[in-house]
Amino acid sequence: MEGHQRNLYLYDRLNAQVVGVSRDDATTLKFWGDSLGITFPLLSNVTGFLGEFYGVLPLGKPVFERRTVIIDRNGVIRYLRDGPPDYREILRVLKQLNREGGQP
Repeated sequence: MEGHQRNLYLYDRLNAQVVGVSRDDATTLKFWGDSLGITFPLLSNVTGFLGEFYGVLPLGKPVFERRTVIIDRNGVIRYLRDGPPDYREILRVLKQLNREGGQP
């Protein structure tokens, strides 16, 4: 999350909005985000419905790993990576989306 915070100005230039999603409750997220100086939205997704909605979490199977997802303006997943974020790859994908006109 701190890496995304550092890159916010780049994401903004590429018309992207960062949102952190966690299965933690809202109170825990607020404390955690404040302790790291996070300024982008953090969403509490305790039930995992967002992962199920976007098809990145098998129904009923909890996943507690890091996952980076880029969703375009039409709600289509354009990038998915498990594990730590690859910031160069994220920026490459965002640049490509901007060139295509399908800004995230």
